[in-house]
Amino acid sequence: MIFAVLLSLLSANNLAQEQGEVSVKQLLETEETVEKRATEELPEEPPVRNTDIVIDPYERGQPQSAMAGFLSAVKDYDYELATQYMDFRNLSDSTAAFEPEELARMLHIVLRRTIWIDLEAISDLPTGNLQDGLPSYRELIGEIDSASGTIRLYLQRVPRSTDRVKIWKISNASVEKIPYLSQQYSYTEFGEWLSKHLPVKDFLGVELWQWVYFSVALVFYLCIAILVTYIASKLIARFNPETHVEYHRFLKGPVTLLLTILMSRLFVAESNVTLAVQAIMDGATILVFAWIWLFVRAIDLVKIKLSDRFIAQDKPLAVYLLRPASTVAKVIIVAVGTLLWFENLGFSATTLLAGLGIGGLAIALAAQKTVENIIGAITLYTSAPVKVGQVCQFGTTFGVVEEIGLRATRVRTINRTVVHVANAQFVDMQLENISEREVIAYRPLLFLKPDCQSKSVEGIIEDIANMLKAHDKIAATPHRVCLKGFTLHGLSLDVLAHVKTTDYDEYLVVINELNLKILDVIAQHGCQLNSTQAVEGIA
Repeated sequence: MIFAVLLSLLSANNLAQEQGEVSVKQLLETEETVEKRATEELPEEPPVRNTDIVIDPYERGQPQSAMAGFLSAVKDYDYELATQYMDFRNLSDSTAAFEPEELARMLHIVLRRTIWIDLEAISDLPTGNLQDGLPSYRELIGEIDSASGTIRLYLQRVPRSTDRVKIWKISNASVEKIPYLSQQYSYTEFGEWLSKHLPVKDFLGVELWQWVYFSVALVFYLCIAILVTYIASKLIARFNPETHVEYHRFLKGPVTLLLTILMSRLFVAESNVTLAVQAIMDGATILVFAWIWLFVRAIDLVKIKLSDRFIAQDKPLAVYLLRPASTVAKVIIVAVGTLLWFENLGFSATTLLAGLGIGGLAIALAAQKTVENIIGAITLYTSAPVKVGQVCQFGTTFGVVEEIGLRATRVRTINRTVVHVANAQFVDMQLENISEREVIAYRPLLFLKPDCQSKSVEGIIEDIANMLKAHDKIAATPHRVCLKGFTLHGLSLDVLAHVKTTDYDEYLVVINELNLKILDVIAQHGCQLNSTQAVEGIA
């Protein structure tokens, strides 16, 4: 069931990415493609099979290579080079008033904030894609939503200024729209100031100033979260002073971090968020870690709560089971969180998850006996029919329980040997817990010789009964002495009493005293025990 829910969530995430969201994996692949195209050397001569390929120092002979060249230039913040891939002919006076490098910079910011350009979707033919419904001299880069509607950006095949050879550049119609788009998609004034005054570096597609900006914002919200959880902890301590210290640590640790991340994601200015920043946020690395930490610590709190409950219910051994159980739960949480994190980054975890489900089923079938024994251990710990250190009897084995493990229970027999019994088998046996008796039965086997007179037998019964009643270590009930019958061994006397102790050594002292007195009573009435049957005390 858990794997099915996760599969549905991951499938929904894949669909969202297919509908236009950008992942860290896609950005990394794009950067790799751009760098690869930028480092490729031009062929000295075009292949014979295609004489339309243009030899150009900036690789503007095909739409794909031209766009890759522009992206490579702006990635290195070389806006002067980037202008070589833009058509500045026939611009309006308002647009021409901007320096070409500034227009390239503005376009770079707009692209980083609006669309992810898939170079593989752009034609690598010198003539472009002639089947896209556009004029033969145009190639679509992408579409940007604006306040006035959707604006389409194009590459256009234009004559090279030196020799009129047709090459591909970002069309002048698209360049004309750059100032308008920049008004809507430029950074905030503070973002612009940071971008111009901090070193021009980036990591994972995120500029240095953005790392600084969002880090400072994160610290700010961390201070707020610390204040909120501190107040909450003080209020809890005031109204419930007996609250376990781990609950306060839970608030000051994972709850504080999670609250910080959630606030920062809700209130950070969107104007400074680029696609790379959004991809990092969608990757949710810190958020996933915060949720994992929260659930792991929550398991610790549940373990503390259950431990107190088991101790209150006089089931201290069940506490030992909580540690492996909590460890298994934590491993599952970390594994699931890691899979979701990989999925957020853009790596498909659905296939891996399905494989884990099938592999888990195979392992479960192969380890069926092991699972049964673990369930048996859970039963022994929770229901606690016997505990470590108690004397018990199961089947024909009598001994002391030394350990209840996850696979087997170890019992030390009265012969000082050790017996290991599988938990699944042990819980199905009839277990007699000797240590939990509140008294120990005293049932001596007395056989008088057949020549004893009835009055003597009656006197023996009466004296033994009075002796038992008068003894301070004998329970008042149940309690009986009678002539049970006639056997081959003689006259059978049935004696039943209970010694008020659970200490076997003390029990032996009491029955030794009783047995000697019984011998005196029998001798006083002129009777004898049948020599073929010894007097025996059964515990």
